[in-house]
Amino acid sequence: MRLQSVRRAVGGGRVAGRGPGALRPGTFSPPAGAHHVPPASRREAARAGARGAKAPDGPGRRQDQEKRVKILLAYTCHDLGKLEFYSRFTPLGLGYINGVLRHAGHDARLLNCSAWSWARTARFLKDERPDVFGVSVFTFNRHEAMRLAALARAANPHCLIVVGGPHATHLAHHLLEHYPQVDVVVRGEGEETMLDLVKARGRGDLQRSLPSIAGVTFREPARPAGDAFPSTDVPSPAGRFVDTRERAVIMDLDTLPHPCTEPATIGVDPISQFEFIITSRGCPAACTFCSSPDFWGRGLRFRSAADMIDEVRQLREQHGVVYVSVRDDTFTVNKKRVIDFCRGLIESRIDLLWDCPSRVNAVDEERLSWMRRAGCTHIQYGVESGSPRMLLRLNKGITVDQVRTAAQTTRRVGLGLSIYLITGIDSETDEDLDSTVRLIQAIRPHDGLVSPLTIYPGTALCEEARARGDLTDDYWARDRREAYYAREDAWTRRSVRTLMSTLRGVGRAAAYGEADFEQQREIVGDCYALRLSAGEYWQRRGALGRAREEYLAILADNPRSLWARMRLGALASRQKRFSDSATHYRAAADVAPAFQLAHTLLGTALLRLRRREEALVCFARGRSFDPSEPIARTPVHRLRIRPGLPGRTTASTV
Repeated sequence: MRLQSVRRAVGGGRVAGRGPGALRPGTFSPPAGAHHVPPASRREAARAGARGAKAPDGPGRRQDQEKRVKILLAYTCHDLGKLEFYSRFTPLGLGYINGVLRHAGHDARLLNCSAWSWARTARFLKDERPDVFGVSVFTFNRHEAMRLAALARAANPHCLIVVGGPHATHLAHHLLEHYPQVDVVVRGEGEETMLDLVKARGRGDLQRSLPSIAGVTFREPARPAGDAFPSTDVPSPAGRFVDTRERAVIMDLDTLPHPCTEPATIGVDPISQFEFIITSRGCPAACTFCSSPDFWGRGLRFRSAADMIDEVRQLREQHGVVYVSVRDDTFTVNKKRVIDFCRGLIESRIDLLWDCPSRVNAVDEERLSWMRRAGCTHIQYGVESGSPRMLLRLNKGITVDQVRTAAQTTRRVGLGLSIYLITGIDSETDEDLDSTVRLIQAIRPHDGLVSPLTIYPGTALCEEARARGDLTDDYWARDRREAYYAREDAWTRRSVRTLMSTLRGVGRAAAYGEADFEQQREIVGDCYALRLSAGEYWQRRGALGRAREEYLAILADNPRSLWARMRLGALASRQKRFSDSATHYRAAADVAPAFQLAHTLLGTALLRLRRREEALVCFARGRSFDPSEPIARTPVHRLRIRPGLPGRTTASTV
């Protein structure tokens, strides 16, 4: 999974100083879902807050006097990333804006045309002719995003074209100067601002309203021809831009509709999309390579534990999402909220499995123990370097001793340990590199990511480069590369190879074994997540009986455990006990009816039992939840079913 794609998905930018092409740490196999939370009436009342995203029959709905406008919120990846899933991933911020607009009664849809050709995209936009076209702009996709905006302008010259996202926020004047197809730049959080823009467009008084809409930048004077916003022939000269007042951030994040509530998507895979959630905004740190504080602010805002559980329950029941990846900048910083969330998951007995990122100075054994008991599989830490000198250069605000302590505690409770590293830092030497290698060997991470230091707009490093005269805003329009690297030399390339090789070698020896599981049980108890990990361990060693004991113990404690059923089904299939396999998969499908994989694997087991008609029903059921699933959509007569890893299967065609 691309770390950049995951970080940008929460609106914080391509990633805090980590370059393109990196992979997200975390090789643990996904599984689970969640339940419980406040009644719908309480939830609607909370969402009726100050933004106009009100209850369905309230004043937040689109007013009758407003013209109904067609809104597309669009994303496309950079051209080199079209074949890479996580580069094509739709930013989560667009999902929140879409949810707010639809909750307020507007005709809004998400569009991801990353996998489309430009010709297909142009045809689609010509057919759709949106009235408002929003584009998410990051540094890595800046050229493609501007091309997408130009296609929207060609499809409808009267379309209002709005751009937002990290790159647009930090370079608003630059975009308006160089790209005449852009009408308005939304700075920072976009939910309230887009709602105001759409309302003004619907009323027909957008040009008069623009100066009073907080958080936007536009050309002055406003374009002629009423509210049409026709394209100009040349860019406006510098100095003719208006920055309206800063918009106050949304303090009560519980009032925002969940992105999965009313998805309304085109070209978006909802199953994969909704596996990623954000539960807070802002970061207390001030790392020199990260643009998040300048985008979200350094003040932290949190969703409540109840709202988080509500979203996970909704994801499971409506979309069959049974594993979630929390993509906050620092999930664990609010200890009470973390424990409340974990306690709620445990009391709900939904055996959710999940992962999250954190800072090494925002964890302790109590927090991590609760997380493990509540189904957390692994945690990712921004370690960056083992050199105290480099940590100071990056303004990480952590020490090497804190890294060691956090890693030791993480392993004690049985969580998978993933780390992020940065190299290619100016003034970094062989001695600094050796310090990082020694740290990797000492803390024994299971996996990690290494990225060359990358400079993005909105970061302290970018301001330093500007002050030195090394970087100007024109670079971003002139250069076609995804990023601007701090160093592009042989030493940096060698350093990346050295660190990756060290991570691979250490990772192979860092896996937990029988003695580790026994020690972890003394701390966290016999929780289902730990038993699932132990079962995987025994399966890898060929001790299938021991693995089965672990899974049955989970089932004895919680007869409705989805992942005990899935693992037992896979184990029975591996042992060619297809009747038992079908029993377990059927039970899993009963527990989580929208979980596509349970229906598909039940179908494969029934095929093995020569119950073809029943298998066809299961495959059809699976396709109804995920039409793209390869096994479920393959004609049965062409399938060769082979049992795969726990909870998975493989298929080949004749």
